[in-house]
Amino acid sequence: MIAGISFVALALVGFSHGAAADSHAPTVAAPPQFGVGTVVVGDLTVNGTTQRITSNMIEKFELDGRTVDHYDVSPPVPNPGHPCDGETHTYWDAATHNWIGCLAGGKILGQNRPYGGRYMWPMEVGKEWRWDAGWVDNVLHPEWGGTYWADYKVAAYEEVTVPAGTFMAFRVMQYRAEFDTWRETNWFAPELGLTVKSAWKRSRNDGYGPVDGGWELVSFEPK
Repeated sequence: MIAGISFVALALVGFSHGAAADSHAPTVAAPPQFGVGTVVVGDLTVNGTTQRITSNMIEKFELDGRTVDHYDVSPPVPNPGHPCDGETHTYWDAATHNWIGCLAGGKILGQNRPYGGRYMWPMEVGKEWRWDAGWVDNVLHPEWGGTYWADYKVAAYEEVTVPAGTFMAFRVMQYRAEFDTWRETNWFAPELGLTVKSAWKRSRNDGYGPVDGGWELVSFEPK
């Protein structure tokens, strides 16, 4: 976080110290839900270039029976070779904090259907799950859409330092997938109810081409 900015206190939802691989690790039943006006600022690094990205929740609405958080994102987010390159808005599942899709010019560029993936609740160290994923490309290669599977696990509860500060966080890894060209790791901090760090890599064997990405939380203003 930028020096001098303090976080608004959050009530953790379903936060308890339960059985886990690490006796000091909590079990979190579900993440908190944030309101319109929530602002998340982070440093995004793509292929070695870093820029500061501000995400502002502008509305909540219902889609496919789920509550969706709609964020305005600026400046436009780079993702070379991918349909989400230049995105200016994102959709997130409010209840699970899973990514739904990217938008620009009022059009959904790419999306996951069904929603899911990186987080499964309750969260505790040692948990593993398989996500039966679905991908829709509305821009570059619509023919590449379809279903696949990806395996995730909560690998650790550990200290992580980002520009916003130092937090204890679950390290959640996507460690295996059907097409095996994508890897991601996310750090979720129960103290904030938020992802504070992410890292991802698309290999040269991926049809969208290689990319190395990372994101770190700079500041957070929940509503």
